[in-house]
Amino acid sequence: MTSAAALSHSEIKTMLSESVISAQMTPRLEDYVRAQVSAVASTLVASESPDVQYCFDANRTLIKLYQFFPNLEGGETGITLTALTAFLAMLRFPDTDFMALMCLIPERVQSMEPCATLVHCAELLEACQFVEFWPEFRKLGIPEYGAREGETVVSSDRKLLSNAVNGSSASNQIRSNIIQMLARTYRSAPLSKVLAALDLTDAESLHKFASTVMVSAEGASGSENERSVVEKIEADSVTFAASADNTKRVGSAYKEGVSYGDVAAMIAKSALRSQ
Repeated sequence: MTSAAALSHSEIKTMLSESVISAQMTPRLEDYVRAQVSAVASTLVASESPDVQYCFDANRTLIKLYQFFPNLEGGETGITLTALTAFLAMLRFPDTDFMALMCLIPERVQSMEPCATLVHCAELLEACQFVEFWPEFRKLGIPEYGAREGETVVSSDRKLLSNAVNGSSASNQIRSNIIQMLARTYRSAPLSKVLAALDLTDAESLHKFASTVMVSAEGASGSENERSVVEKIEADSVTFAASADNTKRVGSAYKEGVSYGDVAAMIAKSALRSQ
């Protein structure tokens, strides 16, 4: 839920489109970042709330303001708010939101916790090292993790990040993105490898989770003819729903352009074979 001072998603969009970007916007943008993370930490997914939705433009504008006015970013609040925007961007993987934000965040801030761990987590996702990702991600669920020497009080913003990491929404959003990437790469894969990549314990957990991730016949989510991303789970293997990406083609077809998702899928295939 938004705080008393936080604007709604539509109000934020209006402010960004109709107002001159200025330092006076900073408190409103900071409140909206907190509202987005709070939505992830709650039982509601941010996209299901009309008042609070992920807004890359708003988060990027806040980071730009920190860049233009270093005094706003210099304190603990600015550094932790920067980490919150990075966390929200990482949840969009394999979209390039995180990469775009990092171009605006100084290396000095990127090297400080909790940003440093978020950067490492994003690197592991981009390299499709999913098994290694989950232990690093869980570190962010410890409020005291990365505290600087002499710090005895954990800020409310740092606790907010921990609550979001420890909740189910963030983990499931990342799992959903990972399993869709695996489904684009493989027609079938070893059950043990899939469970490890998703940080799940058994076939029953996988079945329950996969039933919530829907894809179309073309392999894209949210289209007609939706079905579960997993076709069947056997004793030692997982069969993903057939798509143009994971099914052998007859003959050759030229396709102009290669998307980031296609490259990431190839990396995922290589990484899963090596684990």
